[in-house]
Amino acid sequence: MISRKGIPLVVMCLLVSVSFLQAQGQSSKHGTVVVPNSSVEHPGDVGVRAHTNFLIFVPAAKGGRQPQPYAGSATPTGETPGSLSCLYKTWAGDVAGCPINGGYSAPSGGSKVIAIVDAFDYPTACHDFNVFSSQFGLPTANCNDSNDPHFRVVYAGGSKPSVDCGWAQEAALDIEWAHAMAPNAQIILVEAASNYTSDLLQAVQVASNLVAGAGGGEVSMSWGGSEFRSESTYDSYFSNPKVAYFGSSGDSGGKVIWPSASAYVLSAGGTSVNRDSNGNFTSESAWSGAGGGASRFVPVPDYQSGIYSLAQLLNGKRGTPDLSFDADPYTGVSVYDSTPCQGYVDWMVFGGTSVSSPSLAGVVNYTGDLSASQGVLSNVYQTYSDASSAGTACGYTSTLYDVTTGSNGRYSATGCWDFASGVGTPRVSGSGSSGGSSGSFTLSASSSLSVTQGSSNSETVTVNPSGGYSDSVSFSLASPPPSGITVGFNPNPTSSSNSWASTMKVTADPTASAPATFTLAVVGTDPNNNSVTAQTSVTVTVNAASSSGGDFSLSATPGNVTLKGGGTATYSITVTPSGNFSDPVTFDLSGQPSDTQNFSFTSTGSGSITLSITVGSNRTDSTLVITGTSGSLSHSVSVGLKVR
Repeated sequence: MISRKGIPLVVMCLLVSVSFLQAQGQSSKHGTVVVPNSSVEHPGDVGVRAHTNFLIFVPAAKGGRQPQPYAGSATPTGETPGSLSCLYKTWAGDVAGCPINGGYSAPSGGSKVIAIVDAFDYPTACHDFNVFSSQFGLPTANCNDSNDPHFRVVYAGGSKPSVDCGWAQEAALDIEWAHAMAPNAQIILVEAASNYTSDLLQAVQVASNLVAGAGGGEVSMSWGGSEFRSESTYDSYFSNPKVAYFGSSGDSGGKVIWPSASAYVLSAGGTSVNRDSNGNFTSESAWSGAGGGASRFVPVPDYQSGIYSLAQLLNGKRGTPDLSFDADPYTGVSVYDSTPCQGYVDWMVFGGTSVSSPSLAGVVNYTGDLSASQGVLSNVYQTYSDASSAGTACGYTSTLYDVTTGSNGRYSATGCWDFASGVGTPRVSGSGSSGGSSGSFTLSASSSLSVTQGSSNSETVTVNPSGGYSDSVSFSLASPPPSGITVGFNPNPTSSSNSWASTMKVTADPTASAPATFTLAVVGTDPNNNSVTAQTSVTVTVNAASSSGGDFSLSATPGNVTLKGGGTATYSITVTPSGNFSDPVTFDLSGQPSDTQNFSFTSTGSGSITLSITVGSNRTDSTLVITGTSGSLSHSVSVGLKVR
């Protein structure tokens, strides 16, 4: 058991401003993001107290960019249950572009129970749940019925806790967005006596018993804190065989938090929802504030280690997040909270991975997969593995969306699983209800392409239809290419009449930045049903034109060297010219251990160079980057170095 260290006094909700990278396609949203005190980790909190993971977007005053004094608004202005149910396909309708104000009918679906675990009391919970529900046509609750089938509150310690306005805001977000994604599930708000870890885990135990007693469902935990060495000793709280557990990955970009790091909890990451100037969805990118990375203390679980390429990336540690959802406050969700907090009240726009955890719990509830967390996590990774050929290719099916752009501030989104977005975001139904053929498709292409300033190169993008899919597929880019780069597809759209293949031509004009590397996220869409989509990515390298009219490439052997401290490693670097290249190449090294004693490059003739590096005694793993430069041309090659 965890020792109780007392209950803190009611916490005033101090709000401070913070800057995040604004999402693509959101240039019309000017304002400030504020962080409530409940979302700040204080000295001494680690392993003792938890913090929330939400942020508030405050729009700028009219005619200016300074934040206005903010008391909420009379109507919702953020993403709605309709717009995100349309996007994540937990709604049977089909509205082109899934705009925020799309005239949606009320979403439906969901069953049994979703328990929300939060700290302190939220005195206006049922009232606010009903205001939110009435606004969007969702089922409302009878606040006088303690067993209402849509919403009720349970005090984990047996008596009503004290009030904390920041945690009340968290609870408002949690109960409303679990309800938004699974309107027919019963939402139970389980209030812990305080934000002490001991009290929150007691509430998790109460929530687990309630969910299991109802025949199964989900428990959402939007709170957390920095990892601590003994965290795995509490896994028993997340192991009820009838319960699936969800936890926010955190709002400190590229950092791992607990309990999201537990192998028994689905780690909920964050994305930005990108829209064009007309408000139509164009893509999702990794949100710059989302948590994610490799756990310090939790070994890699079977559902991740069983996928070879993912196991290689994780290097024996649990990787987070697992699955993601809209969390960028600039693309945030509408929340109603009538409990005032420093002037913040009524309709507001919230972001943070506190949006992701209850929303993904609702998505899983909607699908009817009410198995335990290990089962849900195994299903997520099995779907990912099946969709991406065991994680070695990124031909995602329409049930998952591969997030390939943006970063969480430390890790970039790439094709397949990554520390920025996990396997990506859900697309539950895989297809809409209006028009189009049955089935779906995936896209495939070579993972890389090189082009030189003033020239073009091409790559074939192939459509792989399944389930009887027979419509055409239109190609576009999830976001514009860099300046000086143009991209075209021929034919566009493509179909079975031309073997489901299109040539993507990438042209770099003479002014394009070089050397440079970027990723093109290629989106394929059914013109008759824009909810049927797939995505793949191609990494493009732009090379500078050389004075001799050619180019060169580098290769290195061996790929990895392991040696004892004080030893010397050698690598052979080969320069391979192309075209008329004949210019000299100079070399530099980066990424070497801090206690490197010396390194040198020695010409060995026939276009080869030997790198010798002598290291100290510090045990470390390093990636050495050898860069060759010739005029405006520059290329690099990486090798591994392990000191034991």
